[in-house]
Amino acid sequence: MKMVFAGAPDAGAAAGTTATTGSSSGALIQMVIMLLLFFAMMYFLVILPQRRKEKEFKQMLESLKRGDNIITTGGVVGKIIDIKKDVIKIKSANSTELEIHKAYIAKVLKDKEEAKEEAKESKQETDGEDSNSKE
Repeated sequence: MKMVFAGAPDAGAAAGTTATTGSSSGALIQMVIMLLLFFAMMYFLVILPQRRKEKEFKQMLESLKRGDNIITTGGVVGKIIDIKKDVIKIKSANSTELEIHKAYIAKVLKDKEEAKEEAKESKQETDGEDSNSKE
């Protein structure tokens, strides 16, 4: 009488494992490559743009000065009257003064003159690129 145990490999299965080992290592390599591609895509689509945005925000905070008009994340528009280390005092109405943390500044509003100058500079840059592409 021949007894077969469920957990014990038989002689025929041992010969077939060499063929499956090669295909499983190929599948493992494909999976590793797919994971690397996924992480590369996440880096270029999520992490890199977020770092650029943080860098621009820090640069904006460093360039703040008295007299700049700003908008807070809450939507309050005001003019900077005093700058401390992490706190900015703004004047939002004729007699209303608010102290806000620098992290809650959403945007620096530009004067009309600054906006015109920036528009001219960007137009000159695009004109320069157009003339280079025509050549």
